[in-house]
Amino acid sequence: MIAETTMHPESNTIFISLHGFAELETTVQAVDDFEALMPTMPIHEMSLIIDCSDMAPFKQEILPVLERCYVMYNAFKHAVLVNPGKMVAKAQLQRVAKPAGFTGHFVDTVEEAWAIVKS
Repeated sequence: MIAETTMHPESNTIFISLHGFAELETTVQAVDDFEALMPTMPIHEMSLIIDCSDMAPFKQEILPVLERCYVMYNAFKHAVLVNPGKMVAKAQLQRVAKPAGFTGHFVDTVEEAWAIVKS
């Protein structure tokens, strides 16, 4: 999976765009790296937008990692995920969110995500 991360200091937002398939090793390393950075940032004052619109469905082995991500995302002021275009991927994201206790939002467009963050 290709992950592109940009910071938007004017809105105190981290924007991550995900593309393609997630491999277990690479995904675990990326999540570990992100988790290690979290204590260095005022995440309770920050928003997180993850654009999953170009993301492929996950292999079953990735789902526990996704659950771990949702727990991390709850620490942000706003956590907004843009639904994948592929229905299987969308179903996976939303199915795993519930048992992980994800309290963020799922939206269909990046514009909707920015509207939540800026509200």
